[in-house]
Amino acid sequence: MNREILLLAATCTFLASLPTAMANDVATTIEMVRVPGGCFQMGTATYEIHERPVHEVCVDSFEIGKYEVTQAQWQAVMDSKGSKFAACGDNCPVDQISWNQAQEFIHKLNAAGRGTFRLPTEAEWEYACRSGGKNEVWPGGVTAAYVYDVAWFDKEAAGNQTHPVGTKKPNGLGIHDMAGNVWEWVQDKFVTPYPTAVAKNPRIESGGEEKRVMRGGSWAQKLNYVRCGIRSRYEPEFVDHLGRVGMRVVREISH
Repeated sequence: MNREILLLAATCTFLASLPTAMANDVATTIEMVRVPGGCFQMGTATYEIHERPVHEVCVDSFEIGKYEVTQAQWQAVMDSKGSKFAACGDNCPVDQISWNQAQEFIHKLNAAGRGTFRLPTEAEWEYACRSGGKNEVWPGGVTAAYVYDVAWFDKEAAGNQTHPVGTKKPNGLGIHDMAGNVWEWVQDKFVTPYPTAVAKNPRIESGGEEKRVMRGGSWAQKLNYVRCGIRSRYEPEFVDHLGRVGMRVVREISH
């Protein structure tokens, strides 16, 4: 009997270690791009009213995922598909997850001890999208002519679905798919107009709505909705069954 108990305990310990082991493997496969800190003009003055006011924001250096979190990475950590377009393949972005589920994924990723991962703040996301706070409307430039080279968007052009990450050109920092493919959850609550009292590393957790912000647009959006300044929001438990919402992670840097 004692031997059976010991065997059962060993089996339970092994099974319990599997999620952490899987998360550890995934943490090592997430390619990161280092984003040097700096200050920039966040927001836009000529598009959606909730992108105003334009205001100066400063961020510390951080690392951001070179690609959106993929189906394979999600499956390994969460043991669930998280995608409408599962047939797109392992290297396609996870596309129907809630903000709450994104937090669970990050919690498991952090348990692996490979650094502190989290969702980007709105300020970090926009700063990275603009190739380090440059005056860019779309990731990598200010003209619309080349956007099809950097983004999967516009239903017909995208074939009404997601596509493997990294198949479009990157922005000026080498980050792919910040426009189109899937909307990306960020950390902040949705507040409009932008709060401007805090200019250093803003992280909005009070005021405004309880909804959480999404950035970047998706395969289903038109040109105006794949800009660096575009914002959308949903409840943290919202799951988009049309397959348009995923995530990208940030890893903190010790300063």
